[in-house]
Amino acid sequence: MSFLSNPIMTSSLERENSTPHVSSYPKRSPLGALFSRTLPRYSGQYPVGVHDTELSIPKQSFGNFNHKSMPDAEVGLTIDTVMFTLFYPTTSPRNKNCQAVWFPRLVATIDGFLKMAKRTPNLVYRAIAYPSAVLAIWGTAFPAIEDAPLMSPPPHLSKWPVIIFSHGVGCSRLMYSAFCGEMASRGYVVVAIEHRDGTGPSSRITAKGGVQRDCHWLDWTDLHWVNLDEQPKCDNTLRHVQLEVRQAELEQVIMALDFISQGQKVTQTRFSKGNWSWTPWTCIDPSSPIMVGHSFGGSLALAAAADIRFNFSHVIAFDPATQRLAPWRRQICTPLLIINSEEFFLGAEFKILEEVAATASSCHTFLLRGATHPAFSDVFLILPDYINRLVGLAADPLRIIGLTIDTVVKFLHSDTEDAWEQVPRMDGRAVSKGLRNLGELVKFQHTYR
Repeated sequence: MSFLSNPIMTSSLERENSTPHVSSYPKRSPLGALFSRTLPRYSGQYPVGVHDTELSIPKQSFGNFNHKSMPDAEVGLTIDTVMFTLFYPTTSPRNKNCQAVWFPRLVATIDGFLKMAKRTPNLVYRAIAYPSAVLAIWGTAFPAIEDAPLMSPPPHLSKWPVIIFSHGVGCSRLMYSAFCGEMASRGYVVVAIEHRDGTGPSSRITAKGGVQRDCHWLDWTDLHWVNLDEQPKCDNTLRHVQLEVRQAELEQVIMALDFISQGQKVTQTRFSKGNWSWTPWTCIDPSSPIMVGHSFGGSLALAAAADIRFNFSHVIAFDPATQRLAPWRRQICTPLLIINSEEFFLGAEFKILEEVAATASSCHTFLLRGATHPAFSDVFLILPDYINRLVGLAADPLRIIGLTIDTVVKFLHSDTEDAWEQVPRMDGRAVSKGLRNLGELVKFQHTYR
């Protein structure tokens, strides 16, 4: 029996006696989505709708650098729109024939990944990358219904609670559809932001008048900082600017959600569907949203939690990139949940994370045995198991997602220490001994407590 009140998945690792039993999640093929071309269905009580939107915002610029390869480009990073995908409970019935495309801009995304790997997307590399990508993900969908109507909240809720999700470096707003969709199927409106800060492979921006431009991966070695006597020797300077961009995007998204919840008009770009109506969306409550992020998105979650501009009810970080926050000299007064992969836990950034956690008024830290850093995204759900093992994922990817969802739901309903009585504990002295079972959730005992 699960130690959590809302078990959601079945795992091939249930045979391990000390591993919690979780149920009611569809079985995943060992070949991933290679033949089915669809991610696992969501296990909550509500069907899930999905809608992409892009809104115009006041133009803002960040960073004082020139692009060496594009001398005519604007200085620094500029944003004048925000894009996000909404995952939400819907009245539309579940229909496996009406699903959303996981990678809608496959060609541009592949080119972006090649740039991230410092490979010019020429004919040779494209000849290798495109067939591989087509074989792995072309046509892959996730089980949400595009542009479906928002369901009215049930009688026990006055308004739907809002979760804001921030993706990691090298990712996009749709690469965490399993987490976002699962939370939507449990009664949350999830707002997955597409960051236009140069950390993603490629993002299409539609400005006023319908003019389109692409925001590609930004390599720190391609930048010349105007007012620095010595040029940076790593990407940290750029990441700090990109974190500022993300905070500005986050502020604008929350402001837009507030307008929408009050029935006020928001300015949509031509990317957004012309017949989409925000009228039913007055039943969402963005006044104290839940902030969630993975990796660099986790950095944003922690930084925003300590920023007076934001008012979150809860903050959740998966493997937060804490080196981007060092040295940390701020306080977090919001209940904080941190879930780490074993890979992150054994790395150098975990020590910095402990410094951050020490400044939180309430913090719960968990470890997932056998998980790697990308395991919080959809990637390992799509790839076959044998490839997952080759790149280091020892645990069942569905179990990792399921335990993550269970832990988040438990935290949102009760963040007291008593809620985790049956979860195995571990302190810093036990690190060298390792965790016990693959797919096991362990609560970390911070040494400062």
